[in-house]
Amino acid sequence: MVKSNKLFGFLGIFIALFSCHNEIIAQENLNQESIDIPEPLMFDLVRGLGAKKGELEINALADFPINNISSREVEWAPEVEYAIFDSFAVELELPFENFELEAVKMAVQWTIGQSKNNKYIHGLQVIGETMLHDNITEFSILYVPAYRFNKTWSTLGLFGVMLEAGSDAPDKKETILLNASLFANLNEHVVFGLELNNTDPTLQGRDDNEMSLLILPQMHYEFDSGLAFQFGIGPRFEDSETEASAVLRVIKTF
Repeated sequence: MVKSNKLFGFLGIFIALFSCHNEIIAQENLNQESIDIPEPLMFDLVRGLGAKKGELEINALADFPINNISSREVEWAPEVEYAIFDSFAVELELPFENFELEAVKMAVQWTIGQSKNNKYIHGLQVIGETMLHDNITEFSILYVPAYRFNKTWSTLGLFGVMLEAGSDAPDKKETILLNASLFANLNEHVVFGLELNNTDPTLQGRDDNEMSLLILPQMHYEFDSGLAFQFGIGPRFEDSETEASAVLRVIKTF
């Protein structure tokens, strides 16, 4: 548990350092309408950008292999996200492989601000993950820009770097994180999207930090009750191998 305590301690310090400054920013933007941008299916946010104090979300992601099934596990992760004040949210996630808990993951997200014309919004996301069966701890920092072109079309990116430490970490201890998504809001309930990832965000401790490409077409459906489903099917390419997955996320917001 030493690794976990260090991880939680670092993220606690990060929250404290940003809290006072963010309270000021939140007050300045209190009367500005938040920009509604969908979240990617595979590499989601810690609540949406511009989250308001008290927002709570519980969700679970599941990645089901549809090829090479004998050598692949079902990867899934329940998580809880909470906005502790305006524009600042925290997350606890528990990644599993089949029924075995593999890691403990925490993240914080700070919405820096948005444009006066309510088109552009951006933030920072910091993630810490420690593996339970390997001596690996991961730290990621990402810049999160998003832009709404019109009522229908919007785009969001997550761009940053992940660093690994520990005796079981691969020789290459860093990797660039690149995620780009394009969304089309068909109506107030249905969103279609296309997500591109250069790495596997579900359980990164299993890879060697080499570049890959995930192409994930997806559909989102949100009920008036706050219950939502996201579903996609797509391939992941790495070297000469192709892994295809069906991905499901179930979300409940309060």
